[in-house]
Amino acid sequence: MTTILMLLLFPIGLYTYFVIEKKDKEQYQAVFDDFQTTTTARKISDAEKIELFERMLEQNSYEIKEQTNSSVVGEQKVLSMGLMMMGLGIYIIGLFFYLFYFYYFQKPHRVEFKLS
Repeated sequence: MTTILMLLLFPIGLYTYFVIEKKDKEQYQAVFDDFQTTTTARKISDAEKIELFERMLEQNSYEIKEQTNSSVVGEQKVLSMGLMMMGLGIYIIGLFFYLFYFYYFQKPHRVEFKLS
């Protein structure tokens, strides 16, 4: 029974990764882009805008890597459920390979807010 479930997880993981996560990644980035355009359009000081950018990143669990008077850069590693399911579909060992890749090699999602 377990083998059948694992065999079904691989194609479900493929669908999740290539269809659902790719679509959601664009929507996820659009949230940050919209926030940047609405914040830069507001009539407040640049320091307050930078503070709003920092708060947005902190509320979304991003680690602030760089900060200047005109920009803020935050990074966060995003765990892929599709790749995780594909790893489980390759009999648990694939899950361990994915987690090893996630912690040591995966590049974090980077969000950069600029005032200009």
